[in-house]
Amino acid sequence: MAFAIGGSSLPAQDYHTRQTFDTAYVRDYSHQLTMRLYSNTKYNALFIGSPFTDLVYRPNNRINIGIGASYHALTLNIGFGVPFLNDDDAVRGRTRYLDAQANIHTQRWATNLFMQVFGGYYISSHDLGQVGWEQDTERPYRADLVQFNLGASTLRIFNDQRFSYRASFNQDAWQRKSQGSFLLGGYLTYYNVRADSSLVPTRLNVLFDTQTHMRRGSFLDVGPMGGYVYTYVLKEHWFMTISAAVGAGLSIQRIFLALPEGETRHTDTGPGWHGQLRAGIGYNSHKTCIGLSINQENIGYLPASQESFRWNVGNIRLNFVQRFNQRVRVADRGIRWFRKKVAEPMNMLR
Repeated sequence: MAFAIGGSSLPAQDYHTRQTFDTAYVRDYSHQLTMRLYSNTKYNALFIGSPFTDLVYRPNNRINIGIGASYHALTLNIGFGVPFLNDDDAVRGRTRYLDAQANIHTQRWATNLFMQVFGGYYISSHDLGQVGWEQDTERPYRADLVQFNLGASTLRIFNDQRFSYRASFNQDAWQRKSQGSFLLGGYLTYYNVRADSSLVPTRLNVLFDTQTHMRRGSFLDVGPMGGYVYTYVLKEHWFMTISAAVGAGLSIQRIFLALPEGETRHTDTGPGWHGQLRAGIGYNSHKTCIGLSINQENIGYLPASQESFRWNVGNIRLNFVQRFNQRVRVADRGIRWFRKKVAEPMNMLR
């Protein structure tokens, strides 16, 4: 079962002075109850590069279906795996996972939060004959490979009155005219991977520098990033959104190498890069929204050998949404209470 809670930040100001959209471009329906039926898959991958080939590990992803609702600052989605869509362990092996991702979109900010623990990966870049393994699965599979990632990225939307991320990705707004915005923000991520032996199979050793023969490693990186987003709207209802941001910053790497002479440890500080892609396409109107969206974070490093190591995390979602002009009184009381508690100390500081 997949379970996710997302929400919008609540400004520390009076309810009536909150930011509002230019209604000629964006209609805000966050005050209405938004119900959704969705299907999604969450994923990640890790890549070890060399001048000759890339070694790519992926988990055996699961497809979920679920229901969800959004109301004011709150979003709740509950999803379940579909057995007949996920019956491929004999091909790619079995992945054990804990996956929590939240995409938080307010009028001014777009934020991704993620935490994943995955165990059990298959090699998608090479077959069993190429790595020299004999297994029951059709793809080379490693049950011993476990990765943990934790991170956040956030971007400020400068054209916040005429452009809405929420219209494409949270379905509680309607972008009526084409519009875009520059973006500026930052990222912070932590990544840990470990296995019983080197991530590079023995038969492929000659293709990769010894500095990439990692058995386990930890990577912490932080930095600024910027980009641009644009939503093209056709006949007021059909939309396509493309958002891209890139950044570079400081990376701290601690790597344990499995070498013939024994395991060695390296700790390095160097450059790291971060790329973010968001895209959405679909139909939107006053009451109904149907959309397909993708969110992906790409993180990479340059180890001391200058061979590359990178990973990604993301999700793909198909939404069928209906809005209802319905008040949820329990939620209204809770939101009013929260805004009052936040506003009171802020007013004291003025």
